[in-house]
Amino acid sequence: MITESQIKSALRAAPTCGKKSIELKDGGSRGEGRLALIVRAGESRITTEWYAVYYRGGKRTTTKMGSYPTYGIADARKLFREEYAPKISSGENPTGPRSRANKIGVTVLDLFQAYVAHLKANASPRSAVTARFILLGPPSRPGGAARAIGEDMRAADVRPADITPHLSEIHARGCVALAADTRTYISAAFAFVIKSANSYTQPAGATKWGIETNPVAAIPADPAGARIGDRHLSPSEFRAFWRWLEREDSNSAVAPALRLIMATGQRVTEILELTNTSYDRGERMLDWRKTKNGRQHSIPLPTQALSILDGLVVNRHGLFFPHGRRPDEPATIYSPPKVIYHYAEDTGAAPFTARDFRRTWKTLTGAAGLSKDIRDRLQNHARQDVSSRHYDRYEYLQEKRAAMATWSAYLDRILAGEFDKNAMKEAA
Repeated sequence: MITESQIKSALRAAPTCGKKSIELKDGGSRGEGRLALIVRAGESRITTEWYAVYYRGGKRTTTKMGSYPTYGIADARKLFREEYAPKISSGENPTGPRSRANKIGVTVLDLFQAYVAHLKANASPRSAVTARFILLGPPSRPGGAARAIGEDMRAADVRPADITPHLSEIHARGCVALAADTRTYISAAFAFVIKSANSYTQPAGATKWGIETNPVAAIPADPAGARIGDRHLSPSEFRAFWRWLEREDSNSAVAPALRLIMATGQRVTEILELTNTSYDRGERMLDWRKTKNGRQHSIPLPTQALSILDGLVVNRHGLFFPHGRRPDEPATIYSPPKVIYHYAEDTGAAPFTARDFRRTWKTLTGAAGLSKDIRDRLQNHARQDVSSRHYDRYEYLQEKRAAMATWSAYLDRILAGEFDKNAMKEAA
């Protein structure tokens, strides 16, 4: 099976190995073909391209599928398994994206796949997960906006009237924020190919998209979809959910992640993506090499978070919270809402979201006596003043440790039930 280390070795060896190309191949059943990655060293650059390799009449045949790293290993395997292997097994000769484009032009599906691949490889792996879900549907149930608009429609022919019915259907279900997000991601996909059409640095620039205008530009945004939340949990609500999660730890792999978010105030995705390299048991800290705002971030941990992490075992891929069906990937942002929904159904509690915990932590730590400055630093909120952006390189570790110790003591009091729903008012 092709691995990342094999690819890196091939890339290093290609310029000096004396061969025209280096080929890496996955295994597979007889008659289904093989997924292959062919690495070629040219005069000015090295190309790495995915191929479906199979035999017809005793002759080896190859069909180009796409480029690496635009398509990572997992994406290439999925593409081969779903689109190429079935045709090879049935005796057909599958066509690659370039051949399909020559026949009917680049399709909506081609466009959305290229945009998701771009996010994953270059811009934002976290955003790629959401974009894939919205534009292409979840891996277990493909579809999404691509199918609603028309997967085989020429991308250049898409008009606002092809998009609005899909947005209206989502909005009618009461999913106002999802409808707004769907509009945003469709617009971003079209904007991406328009901007990259003449780029010499992006793989998408080699594709003749034929798109000159963004059809989403004529669809007005819904102000309600961008509504800023103001929900935060009271100490009693916080305690009730925490205790409920403790009982769910054995039933839900995400329950400990939610308690960790509540204890630290960190972003949902950054907790779900924790690996064994992120947790320093000796220093009692979590460290992220890169976060949502592009910065490295580290925090000392309260004792409650230490207890949670020390009770977990990472899987063989080093993940604390792996995806249920794909153990080499972290759980997605769609997992916590399911647990919260189950809690609301089970207890009749007032609704809230996983993102509300970040606001809750900010509020409760303020009541505990932490200054806004140290709370912002612990939550990795960007500071825009000139001093912070250009001059202040002090890590504030001592202050962070002291603040977390204060919060840890206050959290013990919350979990012990010392505060009722009016605790914030009393603390003031």
